[in-house]
Amino acid sequence: MKVCFLTANFPPEATGGTEQVVTALLRELRGRGVDVEVVTGSDRLLDGDCGGADVIEEDWDGAAVTRLPRRSDEHDRHGFVRPRLLSLVRSRLQRSRPDLVHVHSFAGLGLGVGALCDELGVPMVCTFHDLWTTCARFFRLPAGGVSCPDGQQRDACVTCVNDALQTDVAAVASGLETRARLVAEELRAAAACTAPSKTAADFVRRCVPYAGDVAVIPHGLLQPVPAAHRVAPPDPTRPLRVGTFGGLVPEKGVRDLVEAVCALPCDLHLAGPFHDDRFAAEIRALARGQCTYLHERGRFGPGDRHPARDLDLAVFPSHCQETYGLVVDEALAHGVPVVCSDAGALAERAATPGVLVTPIQHLGRVLEELLGSTSRLAELRAAIPAELPSIATSADLHLDLYRSLG
Repeated sequence: MKVCFLTANFPPEATGGTEQVVTALLRELRGRGVDVEVVTGSDRLLDGDCGGADVIEEDWDGAAVTRLPRRSDEHDRHGFVRPRLLSLVRSRLQRSRPDLVHVHSFAGLGLGVGALCDELGVPMVCTFHDLWTTCARFFRLPAGGVSCPDGQQRDACVTCVNDALQTDVAAVASGLETRARLVAEELRAAAACTAPSKTAADFVRRCVPYAGDVAVIPHGLLQPVPAAHRVAPPDPTRPLRVGTFGGLVPEKGVRDLVEAVCALPCDLHLAGPFHDDRFAAEIRALARGQCTYLHERGRFGPGDRHPARDLDLAVFPSHCQETYGLVVDEALAHGVPVVCSDAGALAERAATPGVLVTPIQHLGRVLEELLGSTSRLAELRAAIPAELPSIATSADLHLDLYRSLG
């Protein structure tokens, strides 16, 4: 079987959560004999930093990758259908003739893929890694003083989007209506859809809306963790090590975490990049002002020591409407219990052994109670299963789905 992945971006240019899942799934499917190629968008500009090449052919771990840089006018604010990019995708599909196209994101290449697949007689599978299909700003974090709607009503969306664009309100409203229509058409063309959580699936059903089936296929752990990398129980002769890892941005609740550990008997560990120097300075000043010992790990990569190995408790107080939560799996796989917010799919983690879910406004009280009870922390740690769901299961389920469409 030959499958073409369509993505917004791909390593090494981008290594976010979606890219990590896509590459892990690619490896697993190739290990099952599936020929997987990738056609991806890019943040590099055709009329800027890529030398004017329409198509960049690459090899990634033996898989063919076709990278398509955008022009500066091929972004959502200029329209959601990008004919030039669609033409390049068509040419690639006509040349490679895959049995199936699996769309992991429409954001980079634009809409119109469903009609293109119909034209070529190739079934299309869509996976909702994020909430782009329901939100022009991806994350359902409203700006402009509005509340995020939980259905198809879009007045609040106009205000939220225009908070960033600062343009004509009527034009924004018209653009969002066009976007909604195109997304709905795209999903009607899909032969099958999957999502990593019930939360993500429900958002699409309600907010696009989408009446078809959405198979919930959790990502699971993307990389196996050796037993030797599971952390030992906390050392009673030192302070507890509490921390988070990933992108260190306000939306992930970094400030909430720092405030929550104020006066608690612990050291605070932050691992990952600060994407804003001013925010980094605010966090350091806040920790210093409340006399919290702050250890900054900085960036870490796949070959580096995993930051979970230096924690006794991992905390992920995200404000985002998360669609899964890879970091939770990574912490648990290292034997580290987790406290997380109830934002989006993280609320579903209340059923996961070793995880404690809380509204962000209660985070300080929850951490105080947990860190003040060595037995409660030990219970949470002991509940973590020896084995966790993995991307291998996801690959098996996706392959079954692919075969059912053949």
